[in-house]
Amino acid sequence: MNYQEIRSMIEEMAKENHEDFVKALISFEKGIHDKEALNTLYERYMENDSMSLLHDEFDYMIDELRESGQIRDNVSFEKEDNDLVNIVGNVVGKMEVIERVSKTGEAFEVVNFSVVSKDTEGNKHYTNCSAYGEKADIPKGFKPGDFVKLFGQERKFIDENGKEHRNVKVLSTKLLKEQVKVREQNKGQWRGKEIENNCQLLEQKGKDARTELKQSILETIKKLKEDGIGNYGNKLGLLNKEER
Repeated sequence: MNYQEIRSMIEEMAKENHEDFVKALISFEKGIHDKEALNTLYERYMENDSMSLLHDEFDYMIDELRESGQIRDNVSFEKEDNDLVNIVGNVVGKMEVIERVSKTGEAFEVVNFSVVSKDTEGNKHYTNCSAYGEKADIPKGFKPGDFVKLFGQERKFIDENGKEHRNVKVLSTKLLKEQVKVREQNKGQWRGKEIENNCQLLEQKGKDARTELKQSILETIKKLKEDGIGNYGNKLGLLNKEER
């Protein structure tokens, strides 16, 4: 079956039931299986005329739903056929970049890192990951705390002591959110708003102080005039001018 035949099938499925078609694609592409979350994502998609089905905005929408507890996946580590896995979680520990040479003499990089994810009960799952060659270009820029999504193949091996180890060979990765950057942006926005509010408060206080001072001066002048001191002051000023 070539791509044209597949495209025809997809078009027929979209015509038959567009809503379920969109939900199925989101579920397949983004690894979301929660029905209520898929309903929410479909509604937001339909409300946004400029958003396509392959739009990165879905990652931010999914991230928002996860953080608010509206996605109830069993775990953030989802296993598929042929030991393929989807993992969504935070990078932990240090990134290890190793230079290697292939059998053909070509140099390539290997990036080793770990990701921690949580299930609905709050249990943490740690996964050791390795990205090779071109697949390492994105992961080597990750930092601890970054919220990432990766797709890969799980591999198992047993060491000389009989202990089983697991590692995921990364096939694709995506940075969903740089936590430090977002936290700093939020902090900066909050700080900027605080400074703006303080400036407005100071400006208002200045206006109130000027109004109060003006009122005080007017009341003083009024009192002086009522006491006759104003006329005396004016006469005294004229006498001083004549003497000069």
